[in-house]
Amino acid sequence: MPQRSRRMSVILAASLLASTGAALATPASAGRNEGVPSRPDPAIAAARAVAAAGSLAVSPQPGTPDAAAQTQISFLGVPPAGLGAVTVTGSRSGHHPGKLEAYASAPGASFVPDHPFQAGETVQVRLRATPGALVPSQHFSFTIAVPGPRSLLPHGVKAQASARAKSLPSQHLLSRPSLRPPRVQLSKNDPGTAPGDLFLAPLSVGVSVGPQRGPMILDPQGHLIWFYPVNRHTGAENFQAQQLNGSPVLTWWQGAINPLGYGQGDDIILDSSYRTVARLRGGNGERTDLHDFLITPQGAAWVDSYVPVRADLRSAHGSQTGTVLDSIVQEIDIKTGLVMFEWHPLGHIALSDSYTHPTTTQPWDAFHVNSIQPQGDRVVVSLRNTWGVYDVSLQDGKIAWTLGGKHSNFQMGTSTRFAYQHDAQLHADGTLSLFDNEAAPQVGRQSRGVLLALSGQGASVVREYTHPRALIAGSQGSVQTLPNGNEFVGWGSEPYFSEFTPDGRLILDGEFDRPVQSYRAYRLPWTGTPSTQPAIATAPAGAGQLRVYASWNGATQVTSWQVLAGADPGHLAQVAGAPYAGFETAIQTQTSQPYLAVRALDAGGHELATSPAIHR
Repeated sequence: MPQRSRRMSVILAASLLASTGAALATPASAGRNEGVPSRPDPAIAAARAVAAAGSLAVSPQPGTPDAAAQTQISFLGVPPAGLGAVTVTGSRSGHHPGKLEAYASAPGASFVPDHPFQAGETVQVRLRATPGALVPSQHFSFTIAVPGPRSLLPHGVKAQASARAKSLPSQHLLSRPSLRPPRVQLSKNDPGTAPGDLFLAPLSVGVSVGPQRGPMILDPQGHLIWFYPVNRHTGAENFQAQQLNGSPVLTWWQGAINPLGYGQGDDIILDSSYRTVARLRGGNGERTDLHDFLITPQGAAWVDSYVPVRADLRSAHGSQTGTVLDSIVQEIDIKTGLVMFEWHPLGHIALSDSYTHPTTTQPWDAFHVNSIQPQGDRVVVSLRNTWGVYDVSLQDGKIAWTLGGKHSNFQMGTSTRFAYQHDAQLHADGTLSLFDNEAAPQVGRQSRGVLLALSGQGASVVREYTHPRALIAGSQGSVQTLPNGNEFVGWGSEPYFSEFTPDGRLILDGEFDRPVQSYRAYRLPWTGTPSTQPAIATAPAGAGQLRVYASWNGATQVTSWQVLAGADPGHLAQVAGAPYAGFETAIQTQTSQPYLAVRALDAGGHELATSPAIHR
């Protein structure tokens, strides 16, 4: 075996050993091949504490060229009492007093300075061992970014509209007229699909009148379960079900989407009754981006942020005083909001590795992070604009291996080469799945979902999934390996989502009205019990008949409805009933009573909730 291949085998084996150990420890951490995004194992926090003396991770990492002026200094892996004394000094701003604040989800703490640093200065950090310290004395430094001119940044979802903006039809719900979700059609839904509901976050681009945008859950037949509309100048992306402290939650990103393809907003967490649990902003003074939001079992969140900073772009034929968008990866302690870990591509990846080029009219998006997958003491990061997937150490931020791009550690053949990819996920068996966009600009014939096997000899295609319409997605996209071995593919900027068997047979195909799109698509288990009440509406049905419409946004356990009627709201009795028939069930009845309500029942005939009574 050539020396390079032997070394690559060692690196890959070590990385996969760490990820496999985490993945096999508990079902909750088994990764997207179990129907939910990968999570680190609960034992990781304990392992960090046991190995604290040799595994302290600090960030900003030594040599970081563009830390935020409001940055914390994060010490991950050692309890606060074991850190010793921390001294922080800016080359221009001088000594920075502050305090150590402990994390709730892992051993460690952040030193939070009392005041910000100054742009362009060098910060010296000294950690001095004291009695009881678990780490030796050490000294490192990093540089504070010079912010790029934000005046170059176009603003908001509204900027995505064009002169060709049009009107689209939406679903019409009599009992919930304030909800106008986009229409969804399943053109194929064959036997053999995996269990679970469909999680989408439709966004209409260039539509002036019509469906709302927001998180959406559909049942396996494509019927609406839950919809949460956001305002028309806001985007909601990356919607999925996760676990927080052992309980199921819904998560998504919400905020303003920049036409450059990134967002500035917050990450939202709701419980199974659709009540807000938390709203996360980015750490170190930044807002979170739309591309990824993963929760760990310990109560931390992995997020990303896009930040324009001044940089010398001459290595990529740009200006010496240009502006680059750094794609920052952060692990944030949900309970405290403290930054536990931060990684900057700038300083670790050469600007010349990008397949895009600097311009003078806007910040250069050289990297464009779009997926983050924690794997024990490492994190796998996908950067769209370098065509690369990177295995990054939490210990020091260094890259163990690179897949794809201009400097791949793996030999890449014609079939394994990918471009402008999304959603890279490393699996316990050593394979890696991703959505291969092949655009924009278009460099391949069509987009695909692909599963690659990685070894010291190179990368090889295990399976690939293409749409019969030969779709080419210029942005976005996802690939999810399901518990039964099927693959669920979201086609990003193309208004489709599909499920394939392992042999490539298309067994489910859904679509929105163009140009509605969903950044990612998931199939996940979900049980929702809304804290709100069911809704009711009525309409005449002729010949003395009345049609009653019943719905309960987000309820998953309703199997039948009863219509109640009476002379006043306090005295109602059942006058009709019907089995559950989708989000809004129409029930025919004949009654002269002036007040009506609807009651939701479960499979055992037990009452779940009753709507307010209305006057007909």
